[in-house]
Amino acid sequence: MALTGLLAIILLAGGCAGVSPGVSSADQNGGQRRAGAELQDAKTEAMTLRADLAAARIAAAKQEAELRELRRQVGELQQILDAKHAELIVLREERDRLVKSATVAQVRVADPSALPASTADVHALQAKLHEMESALASLTAEIDQMKKKMRPSPQPSPRMGEGMK
Repeated sequence: MALTGLLAIILLAGGCAGVSPGVSSADQNGGQRRAGAELQDAKTEAMTLRADLAAARIAAAKQEAELRELRRQVGELQQILDAKHAELIVLREERDRLVKSATVAQVRVADPSALPASTADVHALQAKLHEMESALASLTAEIDQMKKKMRPSPQPSPRMGEGMK
């Protein structure tokens, strides 16, 4: 765009063809030199702009590659996060189960009657119960004998007819 503007200035300043009447050759050479210098400046500026544009494109391509890499890393981290979240849920469920088991165990320890007895314990308790029942039976028999001994012996009671005579 700047180049076309520059060419328009050159054509207006230099004319369409040849030398204009009344313009000296020195003025024409000075104008041509100025136009040449301006043309050279425009070419230099265009080259600088092309280099800047190339550098910007390279930087944009690098940023695009970095963005793709970051998106890939975000995907991996999201998968890891999901796996850790699932693991956390499993661990919480396990913790809750263990807390419940611990509570049940504490209740059992606090109340021994809630504990299931082993067969050996049951047999020992049954034998002790049988022994106690036998002891109770013998003690009951002893008490009955003592009661009999403690009763007064029956004395002959006066017969009805005899005492009235």
